[in-house]
Amino acid sequence: MNYRNTAQILRFARKFAADVIGAPGVCAGDESAILMPEDGGRDGVEPVVRQCVSHDGEAHAIAEWLLGRKAAGYQWGQMAVLYPRHYIGGLFEKILAKSGIPVDVVKSHGNRVETERDAVRFLSMHNAKGLEFPCAAIGGLGELKKAEDIEDDIRLTYVAITRATHEAFITYSNMSELVGRLVV
Repeated sequence: MNYRNTAQILRFARKFAADVIGAPGVCAGDESAILMPEDGGRDGVEPVVRQCVSHDGEAHAIAEWLLGRKAAGYQWGQMAVLYPRHYIGGLFEKILAKSGIPVDVVKSHGNRVETERDAVRFLSMHNAKGLEFPCAAIGGLGELKKAEDIEDDIRLTYVAITRATHEAFITYSNMSELVGRLVV
C-alpha cells in the first residue's frame, strides 16, 4: 500500500511504466529496485496530461495550472515544476516569473530545496528523486525522445510523476514514444 500518492496518481504511473519496471523488486543494472504498490491509500484527482504547441505553450499552461492550485488553497512552497533538460527549465522559469509566480530554482543553490521561501520548487526530474510535493507539474517530456534508452526515461518519468502526492499536471509539445505511453 502506498500512502504517499493518491490512488489516481499511482494507477496512472503504474500503467505508464508497468512493462518496464516489471515485478516488484526487479530493476536494471545497479539501480535500486522500484516497488510497484498495489494501491494508493487515498483518493484524489486524475493526473492531467496536456499537449501544447511549443515549450512556451507548455510554460504558459503550467503557469495557469499553478495559479489555479494557488487559488484552490495550496501555498507556493507546496508546488514543484520538474523538467527533463536544463534549457527547458530556463525557458519555463522566465515565463513563470513573468506570470508573477515566485520560483525557487534548486540548481542555483547546490541542488538543495530551500524551505524558508514560499516559492514553487523548480528542479530537474533527476534532482527530484526522493522528494515529494502536493502539486507537481512535469513539462517538456517530448524531449526525452532523444535518449538512447527509452526504458531509463520511462523510469525517470515514473519517479517524476510519483513526486506528486495530491495533483499532477503533465505537458508535452513534441510527440515521442514516451509521450505516446502517457496519452494511451
